Parts: sequence; structure tokens; C-alpha cells
Amino acid sequence: MLNRILLVSVGGSADPIVNAIKEHNPDFVYFFCSSGPRGSEKTIDGPGDPCGDKRRTKCPECGHIHYIGDPKGRAIAFQAGLAKDQYEIVAVDNPDDLNVCYRRLLELAEQIEVVHEDCQIIANYTGGTKTMSAAMALVGVMTEQWDLSLNVGPRRDLIHVRSGDVPVVIDKWSIFYQNRLESQREPLENHYYAFVASSISEMLHRPIEGSLRDRLIETKVICEAFDLWDRFRHEAALELLEPYGRKFAPYIIHAKKILGTIRATGYELVPDLLKNAERRAIQKHYDDAISRLYRATELFAQIRLEKEYGYQTDDLRLNQLPKNLRDEYKEHLRGDKLILGLRNDYELLSKLKDPIGRTFKEREVRIIDALTRRNSSIGAHGLIPMGARDYHLVADSLGGFIMEASGGIGVDLTMEQLPGSEILR
Repeated sequence: MLNRILLVSVGGSADPIVNAIKEHNPDFVYFFCSSGPRGSEKTIDGPGDPCGDKRRTKCPECGHIHYIGDPKGRAIAFQAGLAKDQYEIVAVDNPDDLNVCYRRLLELAEQIEVVHEDCQIIANYTGGTKTMSAAMALVGVMTEQWDLSLNVGPRRDLIHVRSGDVPVVIDKWSIFYQNRLESQREPLENHYYAFVASSISEMLHRPIEGSLRDRLIETKVICEAFDLWDRFRHEAALELLEPYGRKFAPYIIHAKKILGTIRATGYELVPDLLKNAERRAIQKHYDDAISRLYRATELFAQIRLEKEYGYQTDDLRLNQLPKNLRDEYKEHLRGDKLILGLRNDYELLSKLKDPIGRTFKEREVRIIDALTRRNSSIGAHGLIPMGARDYHLVADSLGGFIMEASGGIGVDLTMEQLPGSEILR
């Protein structure tokens, strides 16, 4: 059975602290209190009657001064039956400074993790200043290992929580996971869909209130869908996205165009690759980004050759070319097939008097420079890691060429980037 550790914030009333200790029956207690002459530290194990109610009032009729409550009250440790080795006092000198209280409790959380392995930790924030209670509740919410507890019962005045109160466990998980979910905004802005989906899976291991659970499940499924898309698994992504058609209609339409299930230009994978390159660059994976730009440029030519001339570049025969080009292209034969690279594809389009080939020739110097930069990268044939400047130069050159050339043939390659933190809306 796990050891039970109780943290209690200590204020001016001993009863709720004693009740919490007796109710939770901990193996060890940490008293979070204020130090100094007017602090609550002395009520824990001070001599005499440190927990007595010393407030007094004067009778308006006879002038007699008497105690409002019971002036006698032994120390909390004595009332709770705690031996010296069953508790520790954690004091702060400024109980109204939230930063001081919060930092001290974080230090305590680390201390408990080292000293008490595999234990249940309950933090009862009934006593102490409002700041102390707020700090304990904050750390309790932020620290997954802590359960929160609060004494609930009738109050006879606004001064103290009186005897007869009962410590009850507070459901902190809705707050904890709302906060955790909001913390996923930055990863989503950087398109780390798999990371966010995995984080949400961990959250769903605990019982969670219905509407929040439904929101978490929906967000997880959507992140899984865009992670699949990010890995070019469009059919699987579409299957997950379709139930959310109103929210993600533009992406569903584009996925269907890529898959050929609705009318399309046939070029839809090209902007998909360009946007994928942008996402890799956002994540600072510049070699991967440049590889995708290269593939988008290569695919653009391959699609054009197939759509306009019936040339499948992975199965192109010499006799398919115009007669005036056959002698020139014999050197590209490997067996009975022509093997053409990216630049060869565009040279062929140029020789076929295609508008894309013409645009290629107009931009050839810049394109060749971009291709040379790509070829020198460690992700291609060289040893040089690419940086942000390399990516932007290649993106401006190759991406700019694709957008200009596609406009020249009347093909719109605009595409929305995959969503970021708006997934959480």
C-alpha cells in the first residue's frame, strides 16, 4: 500500500487541520505555514496553548473583558497525535507573496519526490492566508501527482473554519487538463500533430468530465488526421476528418481532389508538397523542407508531361517522342526506357514548346542555383546541413517558379496551410 503524504496550509484555526489529519490518516504531514511573531508556525508544536482563541471583547454594559472563544488549545501536532518524526514544518516569511509561496511549494514537491517514492500526496488548502491557499491550489493543479482537498462544513462566522468540517477531495483534473490542452497551442502552431495527439492520449487515461472528455477526443482525432496528412496518407486522413466536415471543409475538399474522388486539376499534390515544405521549415527541419521543394518541382514537370503528352516518366520510350528529338534523347536510354531527371524533364517541356518549359528557361539560372544548393545538402548528395537562409532561397526560386508557371497554364495551385492552434477552437 502506498504511503500517504498530507500537505496542509496552516492559518488561524486548528480544527480543520486536525480534522484533515485525522480523516486522511497520513503517514507523514507537511505543515505549510507562516513564520515570524504573528505567523502560524507556533500553532503547530509550540508550547502551552498556541491554538487557543485569544480574541477578547468588552461587555458594553458592565465593562467586563472576556474571551470570545476557548483560550485553551494545545498545539496541532499534539491534538492530531503526531510524533516529532511524523511531520515537518515548511514556513514562509511572507505569506502574502504569491511567488514566494509558489516557489517554496515547488521546492517541496521536488523534495517529496526524492524523499517519498511511490506515495499518494494530498494537499489540503483550507488554512493559511488566501495567497498560501492559492499557491497550494496552483501547485496542486500544475503537479499531476497531487490530489487536492478542502474542508467543507458550516461556518458560524467569517473568521475561521470551525470544527465539524469535513475534508473532501477536489476534482482538479478538469482544470488540470483544460490548462494542459491550452498548453498545446504552441506545438500546434508548429504543426506537431503527433506530439499533441500523444499528449491528449495521456490525458484520457484518467476519468474526465463528459464535455471536456468529448473535446479531448475530438481534438485527438483531428490531430491524428493531420498527422496522417503530414505523412501523405491522405485517404486515412480524410476518413478521420469527414465527421468534422463543417469545420474542415477546405481540407476535406482538397484531400478528395488529391485522391481523385472529385473533379480536380491533377496538380493537387504539388501545392500539398509546397505546404509540407513550409511546415518542415517552421519546425527548422530545413533539409527535409528543401527535399520537399525539390520533389514538388520534379512532380510538377512529371504531371505536365503525363497530362499534356501522355508521357509517364517512369515508363517513357524513345519512340513516344517526336521524331526530331529521338536522336538527341538516345543517350538517356537505359535498356528500352528513357531515364530523365528533373532538369531533363523541363528541358523536354521546353523542346516541346510547352508554356511551363518556356517559364523554366526564363528562370533557369535561378532554378539551377537552387538545385545546386539542394544537391550539396546532406539530405541529397552532399554533406552540408541546410539552414533557414538556404531554405528561403530555394523556396523563393523553386516555389516562385511553380506558382508563375502554373498561372501560365491556367492552373490554380493555391492551398490553405494545415491548421494550427485553431484546432482547439
